[in-house]
Amino acid sequence: MKRAKWFNILLVSIIQASCLQHSNSDVKNHEQLAYNYSRDLEFVYYRGERIDQKTPKDIEFLRSYLKRPLVTPANADCRSFQPLSEQYSKDKNRVYFRWIRGGKQFWLVEITEADPESFEVLGSSLAKDKNHVWRKDTKVVGADAETTEAFTGRVWKDHENAWFCGVPIKGVDVDSFEPVGDGYHYRDVNKVYWIFNVVKVVKGANPKNFSSRPHKTTD
Repeated sequence: MKRAKWFNILLVSIIQASCLQHSNSDVKNHEQLAYNYSRDLEFVYYRGERIDQKTPKDIEFLRSYLKRPLVTPANADCRSFQPLSEQYSKDKNRVYFRWIRGGKQFWLVEITEADPESFEVLGSSLAKDKNHVWRKDTKVVGADAETTEAFTGRVWKDHENAWFCGVPIKGVDVDSFEPVGDGYHYRDVNKVYWIFNVVKVVKGANPKNFSSRPHKTTD
């Protein structure tokens, strides 16, 4: 009986030591990255949750909300994974966009046509690569990546159009279109615009001498 008791104690000690060694190894190999991401030798995590473990129910909820197909990151390359901003990240093969709900529930989705090597974040929810401009995880059809100049994450221009949230702003003189002071007002040679949730022309405003108080925008 004593021999069996000591054997059991020895076995438990060996198991505990093995678990501790494995745990220490996990901690040692776990690397904290920017924007609440981390990784170990096998997986990428966001706030401690693996980015590739969303349930079909979770994914279907986002698909239903966006009303379009989505591709989730089943094979993210953890060694080359790089957070680029709060919303965008990439590895050597793919680019990802993070959707979040209520500050806690999140989804990472692949931007399937994006080029990781040339991908560049221009603002929150705005990016480009050598081929396209991206608003969130969607390609902005008609936008020119090469000539894109971003003012905020929602307002930019290229050689042909001024844009708000992926939609061309009608009637703008593109060459002279520029922000004025506060981050919400813009002007061209003809008009002054107020842009927040919508685009409005400021009636009676003279673009030549219009000014507004500087204000830092967050979008």
